[in-house]
Amino acid sequence: MWCVAGPVAAQQPARDATAPATPANEFVVGPVELLQDVNGTPVRIVANNYFQVLGQSDGLHLASRMEIDLSDLQQKFPSILGAIPLPSDNCASYKPNNLVASLPARELRAENDHATMAIAGRVEVWSCFENPVPKTKLSWKMKCVLGICTKLPVIETSPGDPFKTRAASQSFNATLPVYFRRINDTSLGIVMGTPNVSLTGQYVFVTKGILSIANIDVNEEARKAMSKAIAPNDLIKTIPEEFLVMKPSISDASFYLNNGQLFARVSANALIPPEKITEWIKLMMKKPTP
Repeated sequence: MWCVAGPVAAQQPARDATAPATPANEFVVGPVELLQDVNGTPVRIVANNYFQVLGQSDGLHLASRMEIDLSDLQQKFPSILGAIPLPSDNCASYKPNNLVASLPARELRAENDHATMAIAGRVEVWSCFENPVPKTKLSWKMKCVLGICTKLPVIETSPGDPFKTRAASQSFNATLPVYFRRINDTSLGIVMGTPNVSLTGQYVFVTKGILSIANIDVNEEARKAMSKAIAPNDLIKTIPEEFLVMKPSISDASFYLNNGQLFARVSANALIPPEKITEWIKLMMKKPTP
């Protein structure tokens, strides 16, 4: 069985590349729609599987390519990444280094053979200290003395507003490449490349090649979101079992731009057993269509 994950040989150009038309000797199984829940956002993935019989030196091979429409993921990516629990309380505790982070700009796009996550944000450091002077409030409460009830003044106290000061602020822009990686002949995975970070302040919050915003590993959070959205194991279920039993080997996996939208392509190849050649030739002649 084979599944989806990342980098594999690049084949897609940087420009917008429309998915190839189906050749006369190729047939398609699909489309198949998958609905995934990613950080509370429903994402629709559409996959088509294309098959073609090719003659090679060692016999007939069945070539497969899966075209995956990720435009819905691309459109909803800002909401998905926005669900990452970044710190927002500038007085989470009484200390000099409370972190507050925000990501107002979040985008997912295709570049060459990979996808790119582009973000812009800000990290602030706030000092917060307890106010030793309590708040006081005069209120009136009903009290009874010797059978006589009347309202009497009562002074109530509560903690004073803490002393808060913004000690530092760091704005940044960052791009983070997303790749398919070939794990073995039958499986893939999603991996994140090295972030390219542009800082506009003197304080550095990004270290060791990991995009870490206020102690939140955005690299890993984005990878988990992409893996859940593309859902390799669910995509496998869209492939005909007749192809899987031939133990296909993945030859390429990449992202690409199709009419301004994010797509992915996974290609595989399998040697057709001699006893199955006639069966597949008949199947190709029938040319099943969606």
